[in-house]
Amino acid sequence: MAHDQRSLKAILDELHEALEKAPEVGDAARESLRQTATEIRAALERPEGSGSESLRQQLSTALERFEVAHPSLTGLVGRIADAMSDLGI
Repeated sequence: MAHDQRSLKAILDELHEALEKAPEVGDAARESLRQTATEIRAALERPEGSGSESLRQQLSTALERFEVAHPSLTGLVGRIADAMSDLGI
């Protein structure tokens, strides 16, 4: 499980870097993704399953917004969702 958590944290770091390099992403969308990433990191410290549904919904919403305009970010958000699922979050 620790390996899966490290993988998820690495993907979150990748998302952070991608957001820094994507000036076309609006401030509101950037902040929304940053906030979600922060909440996911916090969820890794909580008991399994706590608040997972809300985080999955936030990721789903982010994925819908970015599918067309930002395909590279969409891929990262999808990888985060997959890693969360693997961890039972």
